[in-house]
Formats: sequence, structure tokens, C-alpha cells
Amino acid sequence: MARPAQARLDLAALRHNVGVARALAPRSRVMAVVKANAYGHGAVTIAGALQAEVDALAVACIEEALELRFAGIDTPILLLEGVFSAAELASVSQLDLWMTIDNERQLRWLEEASLPLPVTCWLKVDTGMNRLGVPPASAPLFLQRLRATPNAQADIVTCTHFACADDVHNPHTPRQLARFDALALDTPRSAANSAGVLAWPQSHYEWVRPGYMLY
Repeated sequence: MARPAQARLDLAALRHNVGVARALAPRSRVMAVVKANAYGHGAVTIAGALQAEVDALAVACIEEALELRFAGIDTPILLLEGVFSAAELASVSQLDLWMTIDNERQLRWLEEASLPLPVTCWLKVDTGMNRLGVPPASAPLFLQRLRATPNAQADIVTCTHFACADDVHNPHTPRQLARFDALALDTPRSAANSAGVLAWPQSHYEWVRPGYMLY
């Protein structure tokens, strides 16, 4: 006999939490992170509840984005890890997905592709997470190349990701912010994850990316 356990999602509470993020970062656009099946809560259900409340959604990879598009979610969707092969670029363009560029290979694939429509790109810079992103010294050239290719839309965003922003006493986050600010690139910027939204108002910039704080 199956145990009578249930998981109940309060979508009103979810939308309330988006409001909290907006109140904390009133000058920023909000991108809700729904990767990993919305942290196990059901990506289609969560995205459907949030799409009218946020400016964009974020997933890890194209398979997660396709699930949402095929379910009728038409909000902008960012691929946080970009594409993993040149072949994925056709779907990114056709389905009007946004993509992160975090390495030379992804940029080269974009430059060499033949796409029906240009793609909105986010350029990710590694300021100290040491996982994904281009070195800060390389960011100006990457941005120049993105602006030169007809396959990229003009509205490029520069972003980074925090390593330990949930530890408010750790000096690493201020160091990351200093590196990010020193880039001085003339694009909209994004750095704040949930911990950034809650604890580091100087990180809010033009876009915030709340994830687990919504759940």
C-alpha cells in the first residue's frame, strides 16, 4: 500500500516571494530560476504560475527550455549554461531562447552558425566562482565579437555568479563585485542570485536572478 504522502504547492506564496524580490531590488528586472525541474517543484507548473510575474525565466540547458516552450510558456528563457553543441543553436534561434556565452567554443559556434534569427546573449564572466565564465581580461574582446556577429542581438547582458554570497561575512563576494565593477562594460549587468537579492543590494544591477528564495 502506498503511503498517503502529498506535496502541496502554494502558488500564491510563490508569487508573493517574487514580490519580495521585486521590493528588495525595485530598479532591477527579475529572472526567476526554474532549473532542475524548478528545484523539484515541477517546472511547467511553476513557470506557468510565474510567467506573468517576472521578466524572464532561467533554466540550465536546452532540454529544460524545450519542455517549457512545448508547454506553451512564451516568456523569455535563458539557458544558464548556454549550448553544448553547435546543433542546438538552431532551436535556440527558432524558439526565441536566450543563451549564455561562457567560453570560446560557444562563441565560435555562434559566429559560424547560419541562423534564421539572431539570438539574445548573456556574456558570463568568471569573477571568482571558478566554474564557468570567461576571464575578466577576455570579456571586452568577447563583447566586441558578440557585437560584430549578425547572429547576436544588440541587447547583450554581462553577468557573473557568486561563489558564497550566502555567507555575509566572507570577503570573497565584495572581491567578486569589485572585479565585476572594474570591467566597466557598457551593457546591462546581472550578478545577484537569491543570496545576492537578500543580502547584497550593491549586486542588484539591471537584472536579478532569484532561485531558491522563491520556493
